[in-house]
Amino acid sequence: MVVSDVKKKFESAKREKLRREKPLVYDKIIKLADMEKRGEPTSRIDIGYNYLCNLKCKHCMANTFQKKDRSLTPADLRSIAEQADALGWCQFNISGGEPLVLKNFDEVLKALMPEKFHIGISTNGYFLTAVKAKHLKAIGLDKVMLSLDSYDEALHNANRARDGAYQKVINAIWNAQNAGLDTVIQTVITHQNARTENTVKLAKFAQENGFSLDLVIAKAIGQWEGRHDVLIDAGDAKFLRELNKEYPVARRDVFPSYGMRGGCGVLKKCFHISQYGDVFPCVFMHITIGNIFKDSLKTIVDRGMTIKYFKNPSPICLTGEDRNFINKYMSKFYGKSLPVDYREIFTEEDNYISIEDGCCRKVFAA
Repeated sequence: MVVSDVKKKFESAKREKLRREKPLVYDKIIKLADMEKRGEPTSRIDIGYNYLCNLKCKHCMANTFQKKDRSLTPADLRSIAEQADALGWCQFNISGGEPLVLKNFDEVLKALMPEKFHIGISTNGYFLTAVKAKHLKAIGLDKVMLSLDSYDEALHNANRARDGAYQKVINAIWNAQNAGLDTVIQTVITHQNARTENTVKLAKFAQENGFSLDLVIAKAIGQWEGRHDVLIDAGDAKFLRELNKEYPVARRDVFPSYGMRGGCGVLKKCFHISQYGDVFPCVFMHITIGNIFKDSLKTIVDRGMTIKYFKNPSPICLTGEDRNFINKYMSKFYGKSLPVDYREIFTEEDNYISIEDGCCRKVFAA
């Protein structure tokens, strides 16, 4: 079987599973390709509901944001879900921090209307027991993305600063799969580890056991702020494309999927809402384009779409590959209290137009 056939079979199986389990979500997902062709956002919303975590990972970025008086509540999530549903969007991911440390996680999940949305979580797997995984599946969770830094147990434990972290996540991977959850292994790819046997072993392990492998390229943010040496180069990117040909389950954010184009998905395909309601165009771009406590999702996304880098997708990742964007814009928030307002980052040459009170007002010259 050729590689393209393997990919189609893999994606078709996932869609058929969704059609059976969540027909309302399936009906929205099959419309996404047409929305994309019309230039409309098809955004998956990543929500950092709470940044609490039980581990202290070397590449963490969640502990860099300034604390604010107001945080998200389940009622806020229900409002977000209702707005997203009205826009035709159909996917949420709950991140953190570590979402499974939350005592009210069931309430959080219910607020996002799982009957109308495909919902995933990003977790270190520490608390994902077999019983927990089956319970989460029963109340509407669809996907679990589990962080595995290395096929090598010692390296994973060292990066997580916790002995036993490796075995916890390995157990969680099997627990998730056995519960019927879509199971995705997430691994951070740096320039230092991209073209290594470890990366190949992870891809082989995932494909042989029916998991997906999400290749998350390193960003020079958080604990790695300004560390441009961890960013992948063109050779690394080529290696990952070749890896995907041999192991189709090994995927990157810029690879095409589900009948939709590839390329950087900043804002149009995915954006992040922080614990404090700030909206980032990308999980890794700590620039706020609005706050959901003040504006509607549509107003905020419309505002972001007037910035040329977000309106017109880049073929490569803006935050992890595009050195011009990283040097010119990402570096502007280095050393500052995060997140930084978009007006501190973008200038008149970025063709910015702000949208206020339902009307357009040109702020910078075109």
